[in-house]
Amino acid sequence: MASCPNCGFDLTPAGACPVCGFGQGSKAPAPAPAVAASTTTDTPGRGSKRLVFVLGGLVVCLIAVAVVGAVVVSRSNKPPVAIAAAQPAPVVTTPAIAADPSPAPAPPVQAQPQQAQSAPQLSQGAQQPGVAAPGTASVNEIQAAQKIGPSAAQRASKAVDLHDPADASLFDITKITAFPPTSDEESYVKWMVEHTSQSEKYLRERWARAQITVQRRHITHDRILMGFLMTPREWFARSYNLPKVYDNTALPIGYGQTISGPDLVARMTDYLDPGPDQKVLEIGTGSGYQSAFLSQLSNHVYTIEIVKQLAEETNAIYIAHTKEMPQLGNIHRRMADGYYGWPEFAPFDRIIVTAGIDHIPPDLLKELKPGGIMVIPIGPPTGQTILKITKEVDASGNVVLTREDIYHGYAKDIFVPFTASNGGTHYLGDSGKN
Repeated sequence: MASCPNCGFDLTPAGACPVCGFGQGSKAPAPAPAVAASTTTDTPGRGSKRLVFVLGGLVVCLIAVAVVGAVVVSRSNKPPVAIAAAQPAPVVTTPAIAADPSPAPAPPVQAQPQQAQSAPQLSQGAQQPGVAAPGTASVNEIQAAQKIGPSAAQRASKAVDLHDPADASLFDITKITAFPPTSDEESYVKWMVEHTSQSEKYLRERWARAQITVQRRHITHDRILMGFLMTPREWFARSYNLPKVYDNTALPIGYGQTISGPDLVARMTDYLDPGPDQKVLEIGTGSGYQSAFLSQLSNHVYTIEIVKQLAEETNAIYIAHTKEMPQLGNIHRRMADGYYGWPEFAPFDRIIVTAGIDHIPPDLLKELKPGGIMVIPIGPPTGQTILKITKEVDASGNVVLTREDIYHGYAKDIFVPFTASNGGTHYLGDSGKN
């Protein structure tokens, strides 16, 4: 096949060059030697055309490079969708929220842990100093708050008196002259059945338990024994506990509270040993059994319960049985935080605390009369030592406390925590953490 004399491309069958347009009948220039054409001089016409072709190729190449570069640059500027979608949102948003001086409110799910963490701070510090939620502020902080404490007016405004007997209605227990015999069970049961409406079944169980308390020296005073035999525990232990009412164990009475075992109640009362004319303050009315027991021994019993429903329930029991046992009407009943005592009727000759705590409440110590006795369980929630504390004041006005473990080191008990009005407890140490 013939070649174009200008550019060397093959001619078409018609004799035309598809590149430079050389056609049949055109005058072809004299062919130059192959070597000379590529290494020496060239004719002006052929060199110009080749230069145009080379330049055109370069332009095409440059355009192609530019297009490819633009595509690469364009793709590099797009976000990597797959990677971005895989990144967790908090990685992006959390720093922005932290840096924002006035961030939008956090969603409820994030806010809840913050509320749970802030709750255990010094509870009600501004409104109610001296009351600490379990295991919160340091002991120094709480003790400093106690020095301020709520005023007497603030405490009184929160207290509710359920029963405040007038002096005219006082039933004087010193006027009682008839008592059941204590020589043997049959004589005791017979006398009680004749003089009271109490069940023979529970009278026999009470007698049996009384013999154990005397044998174990939980009761050492005749007056305390008589008070124990005269007080029907079955009235106060709640109906669901009746099958084991005189078992030596604590029994639940609802609201997270218990009635202490009869041996423990007997021993604490025996160490308290109140006289008929002595004022007795009980902290923790609970079932009402302890105060009923005390009303057999003193004309002036004051009891405080912090749990509203329990206080009202026990008050109804007192009312229901006052006609048969009139000394129950002597009991002053208050619904309040017992940590602050009952200052309107202070000082007290005797104070008994029936809730566990790791220190002596300062207000109770102030309200205890010189020469008075306090029986209180002191220690961590895992177990308390029940102390008999005798308060004396020397000639210089210094308070001197004498402590005695009523079990002399061989036993501890676990009481329900000393509840505070804010819903926490009055523990000060780390042991009070929940």
